[in-house]
Amino acid sequence: MATVTTLEEYNWNGGGKDPIEPKYRILVTDCGLKYNILRQLRRRGCEVIVVPAATSAEELLALQPSGILFSPGPGDPKLLDYVVDNTRKVLGKIPVMGICLGHQLIARALGADTFKLKFGHRGGNHPVKDLTNGRVYITAQNHGYAVSPDKLPSGLEVSHINLNDQTVEGFRHKSLPLFTIQYHSEASPGPRDNEYLFDQFIEMVEDFHG
Repeated sequence: MATVTTLEEYNWNGGGKDPIEPKYRILVTDCGLKYNILRQLRRRGCEVIVVPAATSAEELLALQPSGILFSPGPGDPKLLDYVVDNTRKVLGKIPVMGICLGHQLIARALGADTFKLKFGHRGGNHPVKDLTNGRVYITAQNHGYAVSPDKLPSGLEVSHINLNDQTVEGFRHKSLPLFTIQYHSEASPGPRDNEYLFDQFIEMVEDFHG
């Protein structure tokens, strides 16, 4: 993680090419993020602040974010307890979205387990079913670990599954303002069908802040 995360907090404005009057401040915890995540948030009128993966929960909340996104990145989520601990402390206090590794870290923060896949998911043609609307999306994936569906903590419900091996590809919480996905919703080049999830994140932020 130390080799891929930013060392310092910074405000990302798209190189100044898309000046906006931001409505929401979104923190992105950098676990090895892809810049298209930042672009997706800017396009939706957000001020985007990128912070190191080891930023404490107290430091995160002191920035007065409207929401927090935990980014993709490499590695075994079981080796990142310091990020999991900070994640646990912000859940329920602010809207949260997790992508790929971020999805796994949030799952562990809530008490779920993760495991190493026998065959990692790689490439841009993985069919995933969104259980909330019944639609199937073709997704880009690059991960070797997954969230165990066994004994999910109370309040969590699986929202997406991989149709190739039935592994968990996303979940929501029944009462807390959070959701996660295992695949790369921001992938470009790659399938663009899943950018709607960023709209759902902003809608969740809007609902939370009234």
